[in-house]
Amino acid sequence: MNILLIMPDAKMHKLKIGPLVRSMREAPLSLAVLAALAPSELDINFQLIDGSIDKIPYDSKPDLVGISVLTGTANRAYQIADHFRRRNIPVVLGGVHPTIMPDEARLHADSIVIGMAENSWPQLLQDFYAGKLKTTYRESSPPGSWLLNIPSPRMDLIRKTGYMLPNSAHATRGCSKTCDFCSVPTVWNRFQKRPVSDVVRDIKQLNSKYIAFGDVNLIDDIEYAKELFTALIKLNIKWGGLATTEVTKDPELFELMVQSGCKFLLIGFESVNQQALNSIAKGFNHNKQYQELINQLHSAGISIQGCFVFGFDHDDTSVFTNTVESVQQLKIDIPRYSIYTPYPGTRLFNRLMTQNRILSLNWEDYDTMHVVYQPERMSPEELYHGFKWAYKETFKLSRIIRRTASFSISCPINFFGNLTYKIFVNRLYNDQRFALPFTRQTNIDSGKMNLEKNNG
Repeated sequence: MNILLIMPDAKMHKLKIGPLVRSMREAPLSLAVLAALAPSELDINFQLIDGSIDKIPYDSKPDLVGISVLTGTANRAYQIADHFRRRNIPVVLGGVHPTIMPDEARLHADSIVIGMAENSWPQLLQDFYAGKLKTTYRESSPPGSWLLNIPSPRMDLIRKTGYMLPNSAHATRGCSKTCDFCSVPTVWNRFQKRPVSDVVRDIKQLNSKYIAFGDVNLIDDIEYAKELFTALIKLNIKWGGLATTEVTKDPELFELMVQSGCKFLLIGFESVNQQALNSIAKGFNHNKQYQELINQLHSAGISIQGCFVFGFDHDDTSVFTNTVESVQQLKIDIPRYSIYTPYPGTRLFNRLMTQNRILSLNWEDYDTMHVVYQPERMSPEELYHGFKWAYKETFKLSRIIRRTASFSISCPINFFGNLTYKIFVNRLYNDQRFALPFTRQTNIDSGKMNLEKNNG
């Protein structure tokens, strides 16, 4: 049995040099885990396709197609699904968006998976093999705080040359924080962790000294993180991942993190305005402590990708200059800007819907790089132009050099990270996709009817 697993192009940042395409992200694990979950008694050949670096094999003839769907990739996923279904090839849709919008997803699939996949996906494969595929498979998060018996991802099926960080691992799922714009609490209702021995096993199988963790918040459980970092010390690796601004709060944790080989962290600073942070349930970020945090990380040899969001209800047009200047003063190695985006199912989305402030329900716009709602203190155009200006200003070469702790080929994370965003600035100002704040042809009334149907 031949199964094609697809992750549609999420328009992530990437480098293109002639025919060579390399994504600047870590290798995603979702498809590789799905392949690993297949029952051993079934004879299955998997082909994994990441649309951001691979061409979709539209002419192939698999027995089954599985597509992992994010909100921002939903339109593309549906187009791919419709293509294969027209050729009488059954399609399964799963992931965040079908979990939140199941009735919409059903219009484009023979079967959908709602929620997790550890148990439902193997059952789906057995049913399909027996000719008894159901239209819906639903799985809740397992009880308790542990994720047990998850096999090592089938990394042998991933084209590692397509990623700047090709060797990925995962230790936890979810996050105990409840930031209002985040989909994670909607899909994963608790923080869970894998046994450290399982994580170590996966890392050893990668046979690499450079590892990327894709976990949303690796330090959410302090004692677990200490156990994990202690185990990583023995592996003599260098790694990067995601954490909150609380990463240095526990001195023992931070020391173990440094000793374990941490060299890169992505941190959601979100705003330099404390009122804005408090309003989005991210008051655990303290803007007056940012500089001390960054100094500690740099002193430990850790590069920082700092994420900032524009368009909070407390933001006016001064936010762009204030943020750009703060990024320079803080000396954040690789800044990343995004636009406040109300993903379906989040508290933010529900609030803005109630306030009739949603401007677009075209999922193509839900990429954090378009304005899909009416801002409180500026126009959509002002927010969009300010977002683009901030990128252009931040990634001027003179600013990069002054801001970056180490901008040289000897520090590849900082060098290629800034190079990628500098290239992105050119796309932001010249690609037709970024010409307008959002697609104006969206039928909001029709979209609201679909949302009401999915929400029962």
